[in-house]
Amino acid sequence: MEEKQVLAEIQKQERQLSTYWRSLHWHVCAVLAAGTAAAEILLFFVLDAASLISCSVPVYLIRYIAVPSLINGALVWGCRWLIRTRDWEETKKDGIVSLTMTLLCFVITIIHGAFSSVYMMFVLPTLLTTVYERKQLTVVTALTGMVLCGLSAFMPSWDPDKIVTAYYFSDILICLMVQAGTLAACWELLEFQDRRRQISRRRDAERISLQREVSYDALTGVGSRMALNRCFEELETAQDYALVLLDLDDFKQINDQLGHLIGDEVLRQVGQLLNNDSERMRAYRFGGDEFCVVLKQPQSDEAERCMRQLQEQFSQRMRELFPKFPMTISLGIHHQQGGESALQCFRHADEALYKAKKQGKNQLASN
Repeated sequence: MEEKQVLAEIQKQERQLSTYWRSLHWHVCAVLAAGTAAAEILLFFVLDAASLISCSVPVYLIRYIAVPSLINGALVWGCRWLIRTRDWEETKKDGIVSLTMTLLCFVITIIHGAFSSVYMMFVLPTLLTTVYERKQLTVVTALTGMVLCGLSAFMPSWDPDKIVTAYYFSDILICLMVQAGTLAACWELLEFQDRRRQISRRRDAERISLQREVSYDALTGVGSRMALNRCFEELETAQDYALVLLDLDDFKQINDQLGHLIGDEVLRQVGQLLNNDSERMRAYRFGGDEFCVVLKQPQSDEAERCMRQLQEQFSQRMRELFPKFPMTISLGIHHQQGGESALQCFRHADEALYKAKKQGKNQLASN
């Protein structure tokens, strides 16, 4: 169970990182679309100044700026809408962004097919998918890019300046070979990343397990003594909380008469009861049978009412488990006053617990 929890935590972190990259990936698509439009506008002024435009200005503006900008803008906007509003799996959203970039490259090669070098752009979507570390996504993106590259090269030309010659086809063939080589290189890179991820996961699992061992008491499941120390540091700047110290009555006799295994089971039962109400309280074990409970911003008499309920639940559970040996707990409560440190509150709660012990078993006292 512990390993599953650690693995789930690691996978959650990986999904968060993937979501972050998907957002950056979309921004790259947006920059590519905007940059293409800006470059074409700049090229228009350069060609116009050099009298190299082979068509009328209105046709040029429509053919090379207006139409591709509208198509690219629709692709980018549609991608954003799909990944934000559709309740899809993360893998499908990653695929949508990768496909959008491939389609952007397809539009650019159709519009500017006269320059065979633009077909190299299909390498970019393949490279960017490697960050997701999913081979299937990279392969599908690369193959889609190669198909669209060939389709763009042989379909009727949008650019009248495009001249199809033997050299043109050789350039396209070289572009396809580069894409295939890129796919092979990305495959090897993903193999390496997969091995590195496995090593990283093992290290993360060890780190998270160590953190849990340090932060939680292995027997009871509540916070450890070290976690309590960290909690006290946080409480130095907090106000309006209550500290409760809890102690089992005659715990030594439980160990002596029933055995230490039964004593451990009793402590586990206390931990379960404390963790059952984790929304209102944080519990820590700082001694053998001694626990500290922190209630933040309790309402009037809420701490006392909550602790008396805990006493009743514990007594009832012990009667069910050990009917011949009744067990109870005593508690001391202190509400933080203005200016008091966490350590001062702890001392006052300890004094209240001592007072409860003097009154007998199953008692609750405040100070």
